[in-house]
Amino acid sequence: MKAIPIFQNGAAEVLKIQDWPTPQVRPDEVLIEVKAFGLNFADVQARKGQYAEAPPIPYVPGYEVAGIVCEVGAQVTRFHKGQAVFAITSFGGYSELAVAKEQVCFALPVSMSMAEGASIPVNFATAYHNLFQTGTLLPGSRILIHAAAGGVGLAAIQMAKLRNCEIFGTASSPQKLALLHEWGVHHPINYVEQDFVAEVMRITQGEGIDLVLDSIAGFSLKKGLSILRPHGRVIGFGGAGLSDRSGLNALKLVPQILSMLSINAIDLMMKSKGFYGSNLKALGDHRPEVLLDTMENVLRLFAEGKLKTIISKTYPWTEIVRAHQEIESRATTGKIVLTIP
Repeated sequence: MKAIPIFQNGAAEVLKIQDWPTPQVRPDEVLIEVKAFGLNFADVQARKGQYAEAPPIPYVPGYEVAGIVCEVGAQVTRFHKGQAVFAITSFGGYSELAVAKEQVCFALPVSMSMAEGASIPVNFATAYHNLFQTGTLLPGSRILIHAAAGGVGLAAIQMAKLRNCEIFGTASSPQKLALLHEWGVHHPINYVEQDFVAEVMRITQGEGIDLVLDSIAGFSLKKGLSILRPHGRVIGFGGAGLSDRSGLNALKLVPQILSMLSINAIDLMMKSKGFYGSNLKALGDHRPEVLLDTMENVLRLFAEGKLKTIISKTYPWTEIVRAHQEIESRATTGKIVLTIP
């Protein structure tokens, strides 16, 4: 079969369609003929050698796919050959054939295309899990979403609106801020020109906020904790702000990493605040039943017409280099999906 393996870390040009062994199906897994797969910033970090949980080189990246079931393991009961599905993969998604555990595989709604199905798992599972299963988002809460114009951000905005929340969102350009306004963000904040801490405290008249979704890490985490009011929580689920680790830039990251290591647990207890780390891969590998519950709720909301997919661009998988370059430039919004003919 064909796949896009990583044989060496580096720039996007290291990604090429090549021959790769067909994966073996375990008893609790399904084998999927991939028709589309989603692109995530974590893929960029893995390609650059900055994702700690990536397998040893060589390996095939990719966390989410949509396609047709072509083989099922002996213990699988929910799926059959020929069924259209989408799934969360623990790597291996950039491939003509990919395996997924039965508990993180889901029937593709008849109203969705393969590309739409591939755009759902990571973004919407991350948003739902962080808002409702770890973030305890209450109706009418104030929520701050970093990188709000990205895939997770736009999914989280839709879900926060369902709870009638007051939504703050950060972005880096006038175009992205305009997009946030269109999607219903009450307070778009340009983090390049404005200090989000000062803006949040100004707008809330010093009261603070209830929930922060942080995909940046570094100094951002402590700043987020500083604007929480009691019962508030920061959910950290990414490290985009730590992704440039080359040359002198690596030295500049040391203070940010030390800042993350010095979070004061006693202070959090006394002020009734919290920090929660969220890792979708860890859930998929060790607690797939949690992701099953997450995605069942996400699919229910889609079926009720309360959520919509957020694809910004679709490319054939032969354009993998271009797609990686675009997402790495941070100029994209929503979701990039690649298709396999």
